[in-house]
Amino acid sequence: MTVASSGLLRGHDVFRVVHVGALALCAIMLPWSTAILSVAQMLLVANWLVEGIVRKDIVQRFRRAFTWAPSLVFLSFYFLHIIGLVWTDDLKWGMDLLRILLPVLSFGPALATAPRLQRKAFDTMLLLGAWSVVASTFACLLLTKGDAMDYRSLSVFISHIRLSMLLCLAVVVFVIDRSAPRSLRLAGYAMACWALYFINELGSLQGFFMLGAIAVVAIWRMAAGLKRPWSSLIRVAMLLIPATGVVWMLSFVRANYRLPDPAIAESVERTAGGDYYTYDLTNPQMENGTHVWTYLAWREMERTWPLRSTHSLQGNDERGHPMWSTLVRFLASKGQRKDSVGVMGLSDDEVRAIERGIPSAVQEQRSEWRERVDEVAFELAQYKAYGKAEGHSVAMRLEYLKAGWSIAKENWSFGVGTGDTQRAFDAQYERMGSSLSKEWRHRAHNEYLTLWISFGVFGLLLSLIAWCWPAWRLGAWRSTHFIAWAIIFGISCLTDDTIETQAGATFFGLFYTLFVYAAPLDLKHEYIGSAPTHASA
Repeated sequence: MTVASSGLLRGHDVFRVVHVGALALCAIMLPWSTAILSVAQMLLVANWLVEGIVRKDIVQRFRRAFTWAPSLVFLSFYFLHIIGLVWTDDLKWGMDLLRILLPVLSFGPALATAPRLQRKAFDTMLLLGAWSVVASTFACLLLTKGDAMDYRSLSVFISHIRLSMLLCLAVVVFVIDRSAPRSLRLAGYAMACWALYFINELGSLQGFFMLGAIAVVAIWRMAAGLKRPWSSLIRVAMLLIPATGVVWMLSFVRANYRLPDPAIAESVERTAGGDYYTYDLTNPQMENGTHVWTYLAWREMERTWPLRSTHSLQGNDERGHPMWSTLVRFLASKGQRKDSVGVMGLSDDEVRAIERGIPSAVQEQRSEWRERVDEVAFELAQYKAYGKAEGHSVAMRLEYLKAGWSIAKENWSFGVGTGDTQRAFDAQYERMGSSLSKEWRHRAHNEYLTLWISFGVFGLLLSLIAWCWPAWRLGAWRSTHFIAWAIIFGISCLTDDTIETQAGATFFGLFYTLFVYAAPLDLKHEYIGSAPTHASA
C-alpha cells in the first residue's frame, strides 16, 4: 500500500498522523487509564476504516488483513477463541473474554496492512511509552493509599504485575536507545535505574527474573562476535549463572522448611518467671533463622506487654495483623525467647516498630526484593507443612496449577471451551477438597495451562504458532526490542493469565504488532517476509 497525499488533504498525510498518534497514545496511556486506552484503540481502527473508504481500498485492506499469512496466523489466535464458543456453556464469560482480547483484532489488521513506521517515529513512540511508565510510578508514590508497606498498593492505576512488566520493557528501551540527544539519553539511563528501584519496591521477583533473562540472552548474542575461547567461556558462564541462582533458591526454600529439633521440648525448661515454655514442633516458620513458635511463654508476654505498650496484645497492629503474632515474630527475628525477658529487652523504637506491624527486627535493613524472597520461602514452607495456600500468592498459584493440571489431563484434546474455564476449576476444587475459600478459587494463573484447558493441546499448539511464526517469518526475532518483549511476555505467562485482563491483552496486542509489523526494517533484512504493502513510510 502506497501512502500518497490525498486530494482531500493538504500538507501532511492526516491519516498517517492519526495512525501514529493513536499508537503513541496507546503506548502512553497503557500504565494509566484503560478508558483512554480503549478510546485510542477505537481511534486507530476508525482511522484505518475511514482511510480505506477515502482511498477506496477498503476491500483490499480486509483482503490483506485476512489472507496475508503473517497477519492471518496471528489473528487465528482470536478466531480460536470464537471457535471455542461452540463447546462452551458459559457464553457470558466467553463473550467477555472476546471483548478483553479485542486489542488483538484492533492492532492486528491496522498494523499488518499499514506501512512500517519510520525510525524516528518508532523510537519516539517507544521513548514516550517508557517515560510515561516512569511518570506513572511517581504518581503512584503520591497517590498511594493504605499500607505503605504493601507492595501491591504501590501500583495505583494497573496491576503491580503489569506495571512491573512495563517497567522491564522501559529499562530495555532506555538502555538501548541511541536516537535521543545525549542529555535525554543520560536522563533515560537515570530513569532506568529508577525503574529498577521501583521494581524492587514492588517486590517483583518476576521482574528481576525477566531482566536477568534478557541480560543473559543479550550477552549470549554478543559473545557470538568474539573469538574463541572467550565466546565459549562467556556462554558457559551465562549457563552457570542462572543455574546457580536456581540451586540457591531451592536450597534457600529447603532451609526454610527445617522443623524445630524435637529435643528442645524434652528439657522441660522454665522461664525466669517460673512458667513452662510451649513449642509447636510441626511449624517450620522462621524469622531471621530462628523458629518462631518455640520457647513461647504466653502468660508472661500477656503480663509484660502492657508495661511496654498501650496497644492490646489481643488487638491488631497498624497493618491489621494480630499484635501477638507480630510480637512473637519480632522476638524470634532477634533470636530472643518469647517471654518476659524478651519483651522487657525491647527498645522503645522496637516496640513502636511492632505496633506499626513490622514483624522482623531486620526487615527495614533489607531490600523489598529480599523481603519478597523470604515471604515466598515462608509461603512454600507453610504450604508443604499444612497445605495452607489462602492469602499467599505463590502458594495459591501452586494450588491453581494442581487443579489446572488435573483439568488439562481430563480434557487434553479439545479442552472445555472458551468460557468454561472457571466452571471447570470450580468443579475441580470441589473434587480436590481444596482448602481455598470460594473467593480465592481462581483459574490457572498460567497462560499456557489456561490455553490447554480451554482448547486442548491442539489449541495450545495453534496459539504458540500464532505467537511465534509471524515474528519468525518477518524477521522480528532478530530485533533486540522484540526479543526483550518476548522474554517479558513469555515469562509473565508462566505465573499469570496475562492476556485475560485489558492491560495484559493490550500489552500483548500493541507491542507484538508494533515490533513485528510496524518496526522499521534494517535494509539488509528488508527482504525477509516483507510485502510491497510494508515499505516504510
